[in-house]
Amino acid sequence: MDILRPTKDSHSFAIPELARVTDIHLELIVDFKRRVLKGKVILTITRLPSINQIILDNLGLVISSVTNVLDGTLLHHHHVVTNSAFGSPFCVDLPPTIGTTYNPECKIQIEYETSPNSPALYWLTAAQTGDGKHPFLLSNNKLIYARSWFPCQDTPSVKFTYSAKILVPKNFSVLMSALSHNNVDREDPQLDQYEFRQHLPVSSCAVIIAVGLLQTKKLNERMNIFAEENIFKTNYIKIFRYTAIEKMLQIAKRLCGSYMWGRYDICVLPPSIAHFEIECPCVTFISPLLLHGDRSYVGDSLARNISQSWAGNLVSCSNYEHLWLNKSFSLFISRKIGRSVLYHKGIDVYLQREGLKNLNSLVQEPKNVNKLRCLLPNLEYLSPDILTKYVPYERGYFLLCHLENMLGGPTVFELFLQSYFDNFAFRSINTADWLNYLRQKFPDKVKMLEDVEWHLWFGNIFFTPIMPELSEMSAWENKCFILAKKWINWDIRRVHDIPPFMTADERNLCNIEKILLLNNLHSSHQSLTTVKLYSLNNCFFCGIQNGGEIRFSWLLLCIKVQWDKKVESALNFAVKYCSPNYAYPIFKSLCKWREMRLLMIGQYYQNKEKILNETQEKLNKIL
Repeated sequence: MDILRPTKDSHSFAIPELARVTDIHLELIVDFKRRVLKGKVILTITRLPSINQIILDNLGLVISSVTNVLDGTLLHHHHVVTNSAFGSPFCVDLPPTIGTTYNPECKIQIEYETSPNSPALYWLTAAQTGDGKHPFLLSNNKLIYARSWFPCQDTPSVKFTYSAKILVPKNFSVLMSALSHNNVDREDPQLDQYEFRQHLPVSSCAVIIAVGLLQTKKLNERMNIFAEENIFKTNYIKIFRYTAIEKMLQIAKRLCGSYMWGRYDICVLPPSIAHFEIECPCVTFISPLLLHGDRSYVGDSLARNISQSWAGNLVSCSNYEHLWLNKSFSLFISRKIGRSVLYHKGIDVYLQREGLKNLNSLVQEPKNVNKLRCLLPNLEYLSPDILTKYVPYERGYFLLCHLENMLGGPTVFELFLQSYFDNFAFRSINTADWLNYLRQKFPDKVKMLEDVEWHLWFGNIFFTPIMPELSEMSAWENKCFILAKKWINWDIRRVHDIPPFMTADERNLCNIEKILLLNNLHSSHQSLTTVKLYSLNNCFFCGIQNGGEIRFSWLLLCIKVQWDKKVESALNFAVKYCSPNYAYPIFKSLCKWREMRLLMIGQYYQNKEKILNETQEKLNKIL
């Protein structure tokens, strides 16, 4: 680990210090039958004197032609053959300078189409969507795969503005990480045209497109919600607590400064891809399970999405070895938001304790030993979309907590946060940039900062553990823990018995308390019986008021305790919300239940067409 090591992006072939893309214009047709995007991209490029070539990233794009936008002349281009999983360098000769006056800017047009196997484009069949009637497209760039759906300098160190004209089948809607022109061109008898413009510079991984037969509802001036028809037929849209999101945005603005992106639209994803983590401006993508959680659970889940509008979109890491500047900062901000919207005394310590559990589970998992990296890993020649899952970003969160306490507390450190996002807005930085700015903003604390053991915080997690001191459980956490113990120890005799130990307060748990209760019950599920589960179900877990995460945890607990009456409900849940986050744990637990194994396998093959290939691959390992 070396904070000052060179920061060239080893996952991109681009050399932006010589020639840099500053604006991208896309004109694409969405072809669901062929599972490709086809059209052109116009790149505005700024170059140094005497530079006559630009190197772009390309993974599987089929290039038809490259021309000079100014006069239409063809430009020479070629690919350098490599064996890299990151694709290949796409080299284009730039238009010559006209006359004797040096003009650093030029524009080139590239006609191309994507591969049906693009790792960024998820072409869902109708069966894999929520309504089961129409296909759906979503791009998930996973850090380094934007290059597989448009030619670009695919590195977070390059930011550019962009615009797009997207042609889709009639009545389909398009969402992008940009502002939409409200006028949809419907003159073509077969295609509708949507236009977008992102006036603020973003990196390639933040250029996102979603296409589907979506309905829209206006929530307020800043926010629309987009979802498939089946979602609008339920009551979930009506009870969705979008006012909590607006409150969280206001809290985030107080912590981080102005919200720069204009809109904050919401797109409800089809269940099969609801586990995707899409980080981009202007729109957030959520699981349908979030629509019917109470304020506490919705707040906890969406605060992270909101925080990424600043940590990741506004200020980005310069390469993925410094991704903690996105991930750990967004954790830090989201938990501050959580303290303000989750109305429990001691919620901040609870959230920190959950973070510590996440870190410990990552460290203690035997299969992670050879994959875990320090907070500043050397990812050269390694795929960042896979390896960054094993970087302990929770440690970066605790580093920021430590600095906040050391430098004067929340009031002082939150002023630093605002200054940090303002100073580095729309830029890509590395850890040394951040550390130098920290020292600059706290000149009276330089000696204190010099005494911080940076090498321990950023070093190998196995050999230099830094564990924060956390206070005891809060009263409400303790209440959930004790309540779980009461249920575990209760000597119930008849199925309809009412637990004598339940107080009025314990009967009215909010969603986050129910989650905590379930977590405690899961850890001692061997001591539970189906008779106890029947009573638990009547007390807490029957009815629409329970959010989807609670229902999942409850059904999984029922399978672990082998309550046969809940098997059908659990399988229906796993098939309906068939992302690996939900389907895999339920199917895995049913695999251990010999009497239900054949039923479970039959359900899987009967509904296989609804499940993504990558989820099928994971399930096939246990089936």
